[in-house]
Amino acid sequence: MKIAYCIRENWKSTLGGDVVQMLQTKAEIEKNYNVEIQVMETHQDLKKFQPDIVHIFNMQTLEESSKYLSEAKELGCITVLSTIYWDLSHARFIVNFAKFGIFCNGEGFRNLYHLYNHSEAFISKIIGKPTSATNKYKNKVKNFLKEFDIFLPNSEEEMQIINKLFNESYTNYSVIPNSVDFDKFLFSNNSNRNGFISAARIEPIKNQLMLAKIAKENAYNLTLVGGFTQNNVNYVNKVRTICENQSKIDLITQNIDQKTLGNMFQQHKVHILASFRESPGLSSLEAIGSGLNLVVSESDFCPTHTYFDGLIDKHVFICDPYSEKSIHQAMKLAHESQTPEANLIKRFSWYNTAVQTYQAYCSVL
Repeated sequence: MKIAYCIRENWKSTLGGDVVQMLQTKAEIEKNYNVEIQVMETHQDLKKFQPDIVHIFNMQTLEESSKYLSEAKELGCITVLSTIYWDLSHARFIVNFAKFGIFCNGEGFRNLYHLYNHSEAFISKIIGKPTSATNKYKNKVKNFLKEFDIFLPNSEEEMQIINKLFNESYTNYSVIPNSVDFDKFLFSNNSNRNGFISAARIEPIKNQLMLAKIAKENAYNLTLVGGFTQNNVNYVNKVRTICENQSKIDLITQNIDQKTLGNMFQQHKVHILASFRESPGLSSLEAIGSGLNLVVSESDFCPTHTYFDGLIDKHVFICDPYSEKSIHQAMKLAHESQTPEANLIKRFSWYNTAVQTYQAYCSVL
């Protein structure tokens, strides 16, 4: 079996959850099954490789993914899509206001979101922006989706959102959860853990400004770690300003390797990802797999049921990312609660992801 993996062009320089998912899945499938997998550099490479299956990662990169899809259809390949998608309306709102230097600063921002969301569809009809809110874009996505033999969403909630947003009723899907490399993120029941950590790209969607503000006002130990892109320099500088002269807040504005991050997790008690869009956030899984409690955003922003069912209010604490009060309350509860005594997410291993993905391939051959 020959399988082509297709992803955004900048995948080598801009690491993200989609890239981690692709590479880890590839490694585990090749280790356990007699298959040949190649990551395509361009859509023209498909013709040279002549795969049986074309597996595209991330429907949000529609332009690039559509080129791979067209070539795959021309070659008569089976087509598979890891959707890696969520309701983008909150994220779009946060990003668009950030362009004007306006960042989320409390509950009032949610009211502004509702106003924005109601007007966005109307505005997009007039000026054609934001592109992802236009009917033209939605029709492109609908036409894109109908060409796939099977979908591999990261959660049941993700597929429900796709069906709802694009007015579809697809049932040809298999949920393939995100996973953790437990060799790099070792579980430890460490009673000396203390403080908070948030491992994520530093950007408005990830909400580090709110976390820094809470930590400063309450003298909490907080580590913020993650790289950033040039279009988020203003946001990073805002975060940096709050962190200045705060001995209890450590701001690390660069990507670090997984082993180093795993060691950092061992020192902290709570991981926070009060984000405006996650599916569910690899760092959250890596953190709880390492023995930390979690703060994650509520179900509008994150597939809490698929990943954290049975753990909520025990080791996983839910917050409204718009609300400083809600985030702070979740942080306090998470820090006051006992951390896991065992690895509670062993089922989310890359081996299991590989098995489920391979089974999905076989189901459509």
